[in-house]
Amino acid sequence: MAVRQDELQVQTPGRVLRFPAERAAARLRRQRLIEGRRRLAILVAALAVVVGVILGGGSGGTAVASKPGAPRAVVLRPGDTLWSIATEFAPDGVDPRSYVHALEQLNGLEGAPRAGMQLTLPR
Repeated sequence: MAVRQDELQVQTPGRVLRFPAERAAARLRRQRLIEGRRRLAILVAALAVVVGVILGGGSGGTAVASKPGAPRAVVLRPGDTLWSIATEFAPDGVDPRSYVHALEQLNGLEGAPRAGMQLTLPR
């Protein structure tokens, strides 16, 4: 049986102990808040990974291929650039920048190519 504090008639000076439900409820609210923050942090991290994969291009493989009938490799002539190779052998609708990037990745190029170099074209 629960008795409210104002219903108590204290005859002698004493101490009234409060029922610990208030502290338990506060502890439960705090615990739920912490769990909610953890769930939010996990959700934000998962969302960041998904966005990173989408913006980063997925697995990182080259999805660019050459036009049908293009040779497997070309030998650079004087005056040839990666851009000129890209505009010649990239399929219609493919951004030449992505084709140039694929050429660099496929051939391990770090600087400007030289005349006489053999470049493998993306398949």
